[in-house]
Amino acid sequence: MSKGDLKGFEFYGSATVGERGQISLPAEVRRKYGIGPGDKLLILGRGGLEFWGIMLVKAEVLSKLLEKFEESIRDILDEK
Repeated sequence: MSKGDLKGFEFYGSATVGERGQISLPAEVRRKYGIGPGDKLLILGRGGLEFWGIMLVKAEVLSKLLEKFEESIRDILDEK
């Protein structure tokens, strides 16, 4: 993987999985992305672990993004 492949990514540290499968997010990540107690995070994956890994996304953020996609698709379909 070249440095160009990592463009747009930031490294925030690491997290260790505890005995019960829990992880703690670094404070900087929680502050920057507005993650607080009770927030729902979706866990997304792409390919196998050797290919990509996992990504956490706030559920409300993904929901808003999907709404925008839906609006855009409706606009395109209405043009016909």
